[in-house]
Amino acid sequence: MKKLIITLFVIITTTQIIAQEGQKLNFGIDGSFGLHYSNSEKSNPLAGGISVGYEYDFMFFFGIEAGFRFGGFNQKITYHDPNLGIDATGNNKTSGSKDIYRGTYWAPYIAPKIYLPIGYDEKRDRPRFVFIENRLSYTRMNLDLDKISNEKGSAHKYRLQYEIRAGYQFPVNDKWAINCWLAYNTFDFSKINPKIIKQKTSTPIQIGIGFNYIIKQ
Repeated sequence: MKKLIITLFVIITTTQIIAQEGQKLNFGIDGSFGLHYSNSEKSNPLAGGISVGYEYDFMFFFGIEAGFRFGGFNQKITYHDPNLGIDATGNNKTSGSKDIYRGTYWAPYIAPKIYLPIGYDEKRDRPRFVFIENRLSYTRMNLDLDKISNEKGSAHKYRLQYEIRAGYQFPVNDKWAINCWLAYNTFDFSKINPKIIKQKTSTPIQIGIGFNYIIKQ
């Protein structure tokens, strides 16, 4: 039993030393949307963001990232100008679209990650991973009230947001790697003021791409 424990310890320690990704800087761009409306004059809500973070990998399969994220959100409606008349299909001619809700957000976040190696790039001497990331952020959402009827100025609210990402990471060289992911998140800018925002504004579906740079192994 003692020999087995020693053997397992040596294997795990050796694996960590050889395969450790170390300390990284992460950069990401993401877009989130909600599929609430179809064939409607109301567009689906959208949110986009940029994040910068520092990640420390405690061991081969586990790391944690802390960082900052900022971005914006909006939702539009289509409007018709009665002076344009009717088109050949019998519909009102569309004059354009305008924002009904628009704003910005920013948030510090913390994100534990679990990595699973699925291959090894011999040329770059680095593994390829799939990963799961659980991100918790404390978000400030700022809404432009001037776009809303009978409202002026702006409003804001702080709110905890949760996000879970499933992604793939592959190396570019011995320092740089690319990440791409699909995620679910709880971002919903109607929470700023539910009495004012009458539409469905959650954006649970997210896609994103990012880069990381190893600063120390």
